[in-house]
Amino acid sequence: MVILGVLAITAVGLGALSYILQTNTNIGQIPSLTMYLDGDLKPNATAIDWGQCEPGYTYTFPNMTVLNTGDVAYNVSLITTDLPANWLIEWQRNNTFIEPSMKLEGWLNLTIPISAESWPSWAFTLQGETA
Repeated sequence: MVILGVLAITAVGLGALSYILQTNTNIGQIPSLTMYLDGDLKPNATAIDWGQCEPGYTYTFPNMTVLNTGDVAYNVSLITTDLPANWLIEWQRNNTFIEPSMKLEGWLNLTIPISAESWPSWAFTLQGETA
């Protein structure tokens, strides 16, 4: 949709947030991560609504919180799928170790290049990997 010569990209339903827990757990251990975006719980496979977006800008959720609700420690990272090379998504606490019952808090940024002409179909995964 073009508005007054400026491309406006709507990010509604851009893709699903998924949790992938790669574990080498012992019997009886429970792997579990929970994510909140600016205080709102985001269950597994939830679409993130970035709102009305335009090329050449960075959009921020001030607080992405990941809570380790299981009893397995993880290195937590954000993995994107099909995000164009010139687009950028960053989480302030990416690649951080989290113990059971602990939480990680930090901003989540999406930078859209000035050259963007449409909203691509992409997703990101919150990945927890045991040591």
